[in-house]
This record gives sequence, structure tokens and C-alpha cells, in this order.
Amino acid sequence: SSVCDRGTDEGQRGTMTEALPAEVKDALSGCETALDSLEKVLEPLVSTPWETLTGELDAQEKAKLHLMMAYAVESLYFIYLKTQGQATEDHHVTEELGRIKTYMAKLKEASGQAEGDKKRMRLNKDAAARFIKA
Repeated sequence: SSVCDRGTDEGQRGTMTEALPAEVKDALSGCETALDSLEKVLEPLVSTPWETLTGELDAQEKAKLHLMMAYAVESLYFIYLKTQGQATEDHHVTEELGRIKTYMAKLKEASGQAEGDKKRMRLNKDAAARFIKA
């Protein structure tokens, strides 16, 4: 059974969708396909113990995984609220998505600095080797 079918029987679904225009039916079908695909992609992540997922990761990779999961959950909640007709502009989920984006930017900046430090260290190593030879 698909994500959109849960909680409705075949008769209810048929009655509800018969009155919809074709473009709405197509959009709903596309939504259902996307949600089924998302469910398949997320299944290994949600069925695997967190310690197993993060055990081999360094601190930076763990932070990326935490942010990715937080963003995915908040985005799904945001979409849920939209489908329920609720305003999201002043909802705490919008604030939380913004906070996660801020941390993503900080992590990206820190990653860039770490890569820059590695490049500088390599350049310093080469300069030190030339200095020792001289």
C-alpha cells in the first residue's frame, strides 16, 4: 500500500478522486510516486541503528548526517502542514528550517577552512623541504 492510501479504503479513494480534474489527479499521482520513492530511500536510514550509521564517520561527516536528517524531517513536516492548509510563514517549522540552513552554511564554511588549512600545510611542507635542502 502506498503512503497516500493509508487510512482510506478503495471505495473512499475512488469516490474522492472521481470529482477531481485530470491535472489534479496527475499531480496527486506524481506526489504519490515521489513519496513512495522517498519512503524507499529513507527506509535504510530509519531502520539502521544510529550508532551503526555514524560509527565509521568523522566528526564533520557526522555533523553533515545530523543536519541532513534534521532538514529532511523538518521539510517533510513543512510539506505536511502545507497539505493540511496550515500557514507556515509564522510556524516554528519555518524557523527551524532556517536554523538548520544556518548550521549547514557554517559547516560548509568550516569544511572550506579545513581544506584550506590542508592546502596551506602542504605548501608549508614543500617550503620547509626546500629550506632544509638549502
